Amino acid sequence: MSTKDEILKVSLKYFLTQGYDHTTLSQIADDIGIKKPSIYYHYKSKEDLLSKGIELIISELKNTLTNVIDPSMPAKKQLENFFEGILDFNSNLSVLIGNKFNEAINIETIFQMSANRFDHISKTINDYYDYLIEVIENILKTGQALGEFNPSLDHHTTAIEILAKIEGLIMLSSLYKKMDLLAIKTTLYESLFLNLSNQRKVKKRKKKGFNFKTFDLGRKW
Repeated sequence: MSTKDEILKVSLKYFLTQGYDHTTLSQIADDIGIKKPSIYYHYKSKEDLLSKGIELIISELKNTLTNVIDPSMPAKKQLENFFEGILDFNSNLSVLIGNKFNEAINIETIFQMSANRFDHISKTINDYYDYLIEVIENILKTGQALGEFNPSLDHHTTAIEILAKIEGLIMLSSLYKKMDLLAIKTTLYESLFLNLSNQRKVKKRKKKGFNFKTFDLGRKW
């Protein structure tokens, strides 16, 4: 591994495990065994390291999804692989950054902080979510064409709902240690697929007004 790549991965390790503000360039340099000025040879600043680190995460995740999603597969299998790809990527992120504790890492916190503080990183993150939504939309369209999903589904809204569910599961699993994603994934998939395929059967119920004739004001209690 080159010094430049090592600097990036070590910085990501600290950004993700202890936060951006609590990470110093001196700490990164000491971890690698180089002098602090050596970092500036490869990166302009700590903010530049954060930006490049997020770009690395997004690039690796896109590669993961490209490898697990085959457009020729049934749409349900594609969507299941999409779930698995994102969940597994978050679980294995510690390997990518060299975190010796090898624990699942939640990237949502660092994404949120970065998007709120740095405009150029915010655009990168928005583009990333646009990509994820587009992937889900394409899967939904395939499912509709194959008769797997409700033909009247709104692609964009449904894609956002699905992505929100995934993000919520990742966030919750990083906070609620008793939660076992492996144990509940099958049930979650079944519930999701049922909703996607059976929404056409859901009919709006007419609101019934209160029938005062059935209410006996003279009833004795």
